[in-house]
Amino acid sequence: MAINKQENRYGSLFEKTFKRIEVTSIRYLTNLVFYIHANPQLHGLVKDFRDYPWSSYQPILNNAPVAIEKDKVLEWFSSKDNLVSFYNSKMELAMLKELMIEED
Repeated sequence: MAINKQENRYGSLFEKTFKRIEVTSIRYLTNLVFYIHANPQLHGLVKDFRDYPWSSYQPILNNAPVAIEKDKVLEWFSSKDNLVSFYNSKMELAMLKELMIEED
């Protein structure tokens, strides 16, 4: 606290602050929403992100109540079918990347 006061700053001294990137396009936003939903699978917490119990993915698709504005999410993808198709294609790409062998 003394160093923060001396340097006129706040927060942790030993941890880096996280980066913020402004969302400036629908394309970036849709990829960001996908990343948030698929993150548990991409990092090995579950075999299929659709089964992750704390995700808003299934409630968005089946009209269950959630704390987010799911109508806006669906609007970004135009429909539920487009959302599912987009996610499926992204997951296929992620799985293909895992199978690729990098050559030096």
